[in-house]
Amino acid sequence: MNNQHKDKGLPALELLRIMALAREGDRREGILIRQGKGWFGVASTGHEAVAALMYCLEPKDYLHLYYRDRALALVRGVTNYELALAYLGKNDSSSIGRQMPSFFSAPNLNIFSNAPPTGLQFLPAAGTAWANKLDGNGAITICCTGDATTRQGEFYESLCFALEKDLPLLFVVEDNGYGISTPTSKMTPWNIGALSKDCMVKVNGRDAFEVYNEGRRVVEKIRSGQGPMVLWLELDRLTSHTSSDDHRVYRSTDEIEEMLGRDPINLLRDELIKRGELTMEGWQEETQAIARQVDDDYLRAEQSANPNPSRTMEQTLARPPPPQTSNLPPQETWMM
Repeated sequence: MNNQHKDKGLPALELLRIMALAREGDRREGILIRQGKGWFGVASTGHEAVAALMYCLEPKDYLHLYYRDRALALVRGVTNYELALAYLGKNDSSSIGRQMPSFFSAPNLNIFSNAPPTGLQFLPAAGTAWANKLDGNGAITICCTGDATTRQGEFYESLCFALEKDLPLLFVVEDNGYGISTPTSKMTPWNIGALSKDCMVKVNGRDAFEVYNEGRRVVEKIRSGQGPMVLWLELDRLTSHTSSDDHRVYRSTDEIEEMLGRDPINLLRDELIKRGELTMEGWQEETQAIARQVDDDYLRAEQSANPNPSRTMEQTLARPPPPQTSNLPPQETWMM
């Protein structure tokens, strides 16, 4: 890392703590699955450095996150206890127990709920960005995804619409090299040259400083009205795809060991120790405190009330908005 003079806006130690909090949450949920208290898990392990992007945003910005964006949600302001409630499907969770684990939402933080079928966030994100542009509120929209999902039609539809309308939209592609068990190196739009490099920037997604510096530059470009961008982050998925998968079946031991050497938490930790901003002993104490906090949050969430089955059909549709005058200029004839 050679970014000492460029990363003054990144609170690196704070970010490291949140990255470790996300990692410990993954670990705790894996334990709960083995105990029969959880039924499904999607880990963000290896994707944590992407959370540096949150320090480039403003509270007015909108987020359509990806299911490996636990650390991003935490930096944005979602609490670990709220993630525990969501994981356990509790009544006080943001979806009242309706959503799958790791599909976070937080209306108060402008985080939209993401549906489990991959790629469904693209078109709503383009709509959000279009609405922001029409409102002239200066907000931008972030839409995160995995690399394999960029082969789906919704990605191209939303990107084409964003380019056509010059929308304030940032697509964040978290490229971990796999679509579940299928290697993606020969199929992603970046690798096969299917997209213009004019609107795409490739970044080392394991390096929190590089993510922050390039993210800040791209966000400033979008916010100044220079159109949508794709930020392509190369990183590693350090675990199996989900709790229903075992990556040892399709990954060699050498490959797993090699990528574990690129753990973004260890990379950031070692850099801060090198700079004299952290000691290994101090970090060990911090991680122990984080583990205790996560245990307490999940134990407390376990005692929280479950949803009432009789209310399952409530709040399934949004209330219709009040009638408004059209934004379109009046004219005698209309083309439908």
